[in-house]
Amino acid sequence: MRVHDQHNRASMPRLGRRGFLAGAGLLALGACTRSPVGSPGPRPAAPTAAPAPDAGLRRTADRYRPRFHFTPPSGNLADPNGLVHFDGEYHLFHQSDGSWSHAVSADRWYWRDLPTAVPSTEASLALSGSAVVDHHDTSGLFGGGAGLVTVFTSTATGEAQSIATSPDGRTFTPYDANPVLPNDGRTDFRDPKVFRHQATGRWVMVVATGDQVSLFGSADLRDWEHLSDFGAGIGLHSAVWECPDLFPLPLDGDPAREKWVLHVSVGDSDATEGSTAQWFVGDFDGTTFVRDGDPAAVDVTDFGQDFYAAQTWSDDPTGGRTWLGWMANWRYPYQAPTGDWHGAMSVPRELALETRQGRPRLVQRPLSTEPLRAGTTGWTGFELSGVTTLAHRGTTFELVATVSWDDAVEEVGVRVRSDGAGAHVATGLRPRDGQVFLDRSASGTEPLPARDGSTVAFGRRTAAAGDTTPGRTYEIRVLVDTSSVEVFLDEGQNVGTNLVFTDPAHDGVELYADGGALTVHALEIHDLEAIWTT
Repeated sequence: MRVHDQHNRASMPRLGRRGFLAGAGLLALGACTRSPVGSPGPRPAAPTAAPAPDAGLRRTADRYRPRFHFTPPSGNLADPNGLVHFDGEYHLFHQSDGSWSHAVSADRWYWRDLPTAVPSTEASLALSGSAVVDHHDTSGLFGGGAGLVTVFTSTATGEAQSIATSPDGRTFTPYDANPVLPNDGRTDFRDPKVFRHQATGRWVMVVATGDQVSLFGSADLRDWEHLSDFGAGIGLHSAVWECPDLFPLPLDGDPAREKWVLHVSVGDSDATEGSTAQWFVGDFDGTTFVRDGDPAAVDVTDFGQDFYAAQTWSDDPTGGRTWLGWMANWRYPYQAPTGDWHGAMSVPRELALETRQGRPRLVQRPLSTEPLRAGTTGWTGFELSGVTTLAHRGTTFELVATVSWDDAVEEVGVRVRSDGAGAHVATGLRPRDGQVFLDRSASGTEPLPARDGSTVAFGRRTAAAGDTTPGRTYEIRVLVDTSSVEVFLDEGQNVGTNLVFTDPAHDGVELYADGGALTVHALEIHDLEAIWTT
């Protein structure tokens, strides 16, 4: 989180967030559709009842309230903070105007609100950070037992890193000798991510420092020493780097081929038409992170407009690596037409590092929606050209399609939130261009006010390079909620997230192919239940 826009460097225009906290059935075949191949009729699955929400998360229902994404009951939600598993629960802390709001869950879908964990005070805000379980009381703050340590950016003496402790995951006590990592004169010095580095037996903290990151080490979470810096001349530098994360992943699932991923969000700039995020893969020896490959190459985390400040869960008992991000953009962070609440989290996403097109790629797949599914309809084996309208209507569902296309195809994809008369959100690929895309330009969403007082041309088409090799099968996965669309293309190699504020009556689903034919090998739509009640 940032505090004062006036501190933004002139070389990095429109950096973002400081000013806010300072102030505050059947296929309905279209006319151009070819005759179906195989059996295009519906293959209904037995409905799966969704379990009762975890302790009854309650929210008010309104025009744009997401059904299966976490949102605040009121007020502003921003960066996820302190994602950790502790005492049998997943914890989700998040920014709320300079305080840490708090929720817990057994499965990362159904959440339960808890009181504010780390509040702001008259002297200091509690900005973004992380949390770790001090299993062996290395801090000496738990009387020999285990406890939870939150690490956050405080602001009483400029941006500095402070801690608060909890023996039970409910009550948090600020450390009486905060800050544990004072500010050394830097304007941008925030968003600490802390983890235990087993090989060196110490804690490591990654802090965003302008348009790079600095790494620090500690034996006890209280006394820190500088280890190294990363980022100068590497990757994207259109704005400040924020909310770093550093974690290992096995390449292609092989523990003997472990690599490290460094992730940073990049603030609002004209160069990227808003905020964005990027990732690096390389090696980390406990002191220094060294990136593999071309230093100047840029790997964008999400090619949509609305995924920021992603953080992974610490101490995940599954042994995997899962994160979620803030579905928003620093060009219009709290300007959405959502009444007295603003902001939502993305769905949780499982991460993997896989060799794709000859190099390691960060792959994201949504956490299984099985707990949310209220019913499934499926189709197999049909071919189409032009537009095909599915006999399924809805605004909260997951669509999974396995497709291939002929050599004549110019563009293929899926349209959701369609009104049947031209309004829709589209995603898919252009094989000849080697591109994938996410397009909300025809969604019917009105322009939004930007945080700087200008107007945001909200309806945009964004694209990224993808593997559109002829002759292959391809997975298109789309998660649609009341005011968002998340797409996971090519089994998670290309991921895009967009907010969409359109008419609730726009609930149609279409498949299309321009210039050639699309073969749909399998298609399922899972209707998804809400994670809250009124």
